[in-house]
Amino acid sequence: MSQFAVFIDIDGTLIDDEQKYRPSAKYAIQQARKNGHKVFLSTGRCKAEIFDYIFDIGFDGLIGSSGGYIEVDHQVLRHLTFKDEDIQRLVEYFKENGIGYYLECNHGTFADEIYRDWFISVLKSLGNDFDSSLFEAFMSHVNWIDETTTIKEVNKISFATSKIPYDLIYKKLCDDFDVIRNTVGILEADSGEISLKGVNKAQAIEFVIHHLGLNDVKVMAIGDSENDIEMLEYANIGIAMRTGSEKLKAIADELTGSPKEDSIYDCFVKHGLIEPMQ
Repeated sequence: MSQFAVFIDIDGTLIDDEQKYRPSAKYAIQQARKNGHKVFLSTGRCKAEIFDYIFDIGFDGLIGSSGGYIEVDHQVLRHLTFKDEDIQRLVEYFKENGIGYYLECNHGTFADEIYRDWFISVLKSLGNDFDSSLFEAFMSHVNWIDETTTIKEVNKISFATSKIPYDLIYKKLCDDFDVIRNTVGILEADSGEISLKGVNKAQAIEFVIHHLGLNDVKVMAIGDSENDIEMLEYANIGIAMRTGSEKLKAIADELTGSPKEDSIYDCFVKHGLIEPMQ
């Protein structure tokens, strides 16, 4: 049996819009590790946004902040952050254009008033049928900042409630930063995320593979967003969620279902990492 190193995105892949994962996904990940495979989280989230209920599934390591942070066996191998002057420049741009922003750091997450008001409106729009308890827990971990707050060691930045189209934001910032459109279902079309130029999940995966001496393993990557493109291109088997980005699906080796289905389990069974549950 071939040994695999599997890299799984979180939002829209492992968990759905309600921040829940399928029991079958937990089973598949734990069983694959028992069978000698390595399974890693590979996400745009910073470590502060990955709550215990996700970590408690059990993983061999974490790629966070779209490749800017790497942790394997509780050892930090990489932690890249924005320059202070770049943070200042971006924050000034957001303020001038009425764009809500969200600074993601390993020591916490920090959002401005515009982003806060937008997030509250999103929660209210979800309706009574939506279990918002996990989103409310998420909000309780966010630090709300004002114009006097200075935040350092920022790994990644998200933006929302833009008064100008995403394409104009992209054109303004793409020369100096990697900018992608958000594909999380509840977010507005003109929201997105900004990461360090040239830093991506594929780079981080290659780093992990060489660090652990896993050069002979097969790499499987599963994702849904445009920040997963390089990761799926790098992998021997690149799998996109059917509910994900059209750009990602176009380059994927194969497609699987949604995070509300047994998609991760099905992928693991299909490629022989685990046996089907009886």
